[in-house]
Amino acid sequence: MARPIQLILDQKHRGPAAHPARQSRGLLEVAIKCRRIPLRDSDIPRDLIDAYFEAKRRALDVILSHVRTSVNGKVHLRFDNIDRKRLRDELLTGWKFSKHYVDAAINSVMGLVKAWITRYNRGLAEKRPMITKRTVYIKNTLFSLRDGVLRISIEPGKRYLDVNLDDYPWLPKVFDRVGGLILNEKELAICFKKDVELKACRWAAIDINLGNIIMVVVDGDDVVVKRYGVGELQKIHNVYEEKRRVLQSLKTTAPKRSERILEKYRRREKDRANNFLHQLTSRIVKELVGCGVIMEDLRMIKTRILNRSSEENRKLSKWGVRAFQNMLEYKLKWRGLPTIYVNPSNTSRICPLCSGRISPHEGRLVKCSGCNMTADRDVVAVVNIYRRARELPRHLVMRILETEPIFETIMTRRPKAEKKLEKLQKILAAE
Repeated sequence: MARPIQLILDQKHRGPAAHPARQSRGLLEVAIKCRRIPLRDSDIPRDLIDAYFEAKRRALDVILSHVRTSVNGKVHLRFDNIDRKRLRDELLTGWKFSKHYVDAAINSVMGLVKAWITRYNRGLAEKRPMITKRTVYIKNTLFSLRDGVLRISIEPGKRYLDVNLDDYPWLPKVFDRVGGLILNEKELAICFKKDVELKACRWAAIDINLGNIIMVVVDGDDVVVKRYGVGELQKIHNVYEEKRRVLQSLKTTAPKRSERILEKYRRREKDRANNFLHQLTSRIVKELVGCGVIMEDLRMIKTRILNRSSEENRKLSKWGVRAFQNMLEYKLKWRGLPTIYVNPSNTSRICPLCSGRISPHEGRLVKCSGCNMTADRDVVAVVNIYRRARELPRHLVMRILETEPIFETIMTRRPKAEKKLEKLQKILAAE
């Protein structure tokens, strides 16, 4: 079965912009779920992929030539509609495929350059962007869906790629329409769209930490507190970090071989980490029936916290907090459940009972200097997260603080990475 890819959330609201107070009243939004399906080697239009890749490279060179640097060192793009038409006409010379592929290539490169300019002006990027992925974006004007068969235009009126969606049982059965497609040399990624009204009859708050994820669900006077261990995720990163350290010795004697093996391990580490997060978020979503979720707004969090010791920075760089939030949000949205993000400042430093300052006490416990409340620091944080979006009576706050969290773990099926590491170390020692 093909593995799911992360959703891109469509924020085209049918009403006013999303606001926490409006979430519970129902807001019509578009949820997107993307799935990959494998293609037969004979069906893959490699000539289109090659031509599209070359068109993107040529477009990138032309568009980058219109980037200007101001006196204050900031870069700006000077590329108007006349320049765009000139580039389009140039790329269409000798082009035998559907013309909309050229438009998609230009739009893709424009987005890449604008994103690079934003990052460069913020000091987050240095090198100019490059086209490295051999993928083709297929606009909705290039395909049709009838009776479960997706027909993609390759050469207008001459050549098509037909895909029967019924042949892939893991694809969504209930959706409103199909969005853009992404084609590469192995598979086709399909985005399914569904209009949903975000409503919740109860709420849960989630606090994400390096070592665990804690969740509190409030339903009337009933509360449930759960703690999910993420030690398996840390183990995945630690094993591959040790593998990379061992392979560093190959850089001097076999640099090309070393880089090839390192790239393979980087892909495996990313795939297995994402697989763990998908399993964890799917398990949480199944438990949150009719339940909206409240989380901290941790956008750009790594740029604010990666200023510690090298060891701590290495741990924090592997913290998949935003990947977890994005996966959880899109899975909730597909079920019509809202997600609210709140200010993360001081959630673990303020007492949820008296709003006094709390300080470390013993182990994972914290104590309030005002009311002498003593509780688990993660539980304190998740209560404060909940209270920043929803009202929580004092008696429920006390009940949550006194409740021992239910501990659950997520175990993934994966190869014996530790044994492979030992084998690798023996091979390098023999050499």
